[in-house]
Amino acid sequence: MARIDIADRSKLPQEFDERFNIIERSNGYIPNSYLLLAHRPPILKALMDLSQAVIRDEGTLDRGFRFLVAYMSSRTAGCQFCQAHNISSASRWGISDEKLNAIWDYETSPLFNEGERAAFDLARAASVVPNAVTDEIFVRLKKHFTSEQIVEMVSVIALFGWQNRLNDTLHTDLDAHTLDWAAEFGLAEKTGWNPQDHLGKSTEPA
Repeated sequence: MARIDIADRSKLPQEFDERFNIIERSNGYIPNSYLLLAHRPPILKALMDLSQAVIRDEGTLDRGFRFLVAYMSSRTAGCQFCQAHNISSASRWGISDEKLNAIWDYETSPLFNEGERAAFDLARAASVVPNAVTDEIFVRLKKHFTSEQIVEMVSVIALFGWQNRLNDTLHTDLDAHTLDWAAEFGLAEKTGWNPQDHLGKSTEPA
């Protein structure tokens, strides 16, 4: 359960109304991480702007693929909250169930090409401390991606490095929408995903 209560959304400046409306139309819900950050509106605004530029807007890379990179990064970092959000978002943005089920075997699965394998290797290596990205990974990346695409990819990993630390530290509650998706997909059974620290009073098992 979250270590602090969410902020009162009604007390936010009016400029947030349309921002939240856009997210609700896209996701069907407002992430609780945003509602926790609403205690500090300037930080919330900065994160929303960065998230829009990095992963919510059209970019140089397919959005579903960007969420798969984010998922690989968050799984490596161990953030249960972001794992669930990112893999469900990848599904929402067009990644097939077949690919989602094969992501954990991306090194050998024929469903992934060499560019995708290099990207996921980057996400894993960049998400540990100390950073484990090698020049060899970049040699492989540059065979398949432009400089613009690589910067976008690294930005996705960096964005979720921030999010991983925020949500793991605060034990941000997962929303019912994401928990329902994870249960239907079988995320816990397939990967050992454990959302225990991210269950609010209304979502704790009976």
